[in-house]
Amino acid sequence: MSGGYIEGPVVVELTGITCPARFPQLADALAATWESMRLLPLDPAHCCAFELILARPRSEQYMRERLAREPEVALTFTLPDGPHLLRLYPSPP
Repeated sequence: MSGGYIEGPVVVELTGITCPARFPQLADALAATWESMRLLPLDPAHCCAFELILARPRSEQYMRERLAREPEVALTFTLPDGPHLLRLYPSPP
């Protein structure tokens, strides 16, 4: 299934942690998500991986390319209470 995302508002959710939140631009969503994720008790490998995905110079381009191919980006991470999911997808009209 193709995503087809080009630009515009996106929704981000950290399952079991935050409700879905709408952001006007992908860059805003990535920055806010990284600010939240870095406060979580992630293990070093997850912390490094999410920093690369959310907070590096090519992060926005990487996520834009993923959303162009897929309807949603879903990434799993584990906290002491169990697994959680970062979900990012285009905001419905």
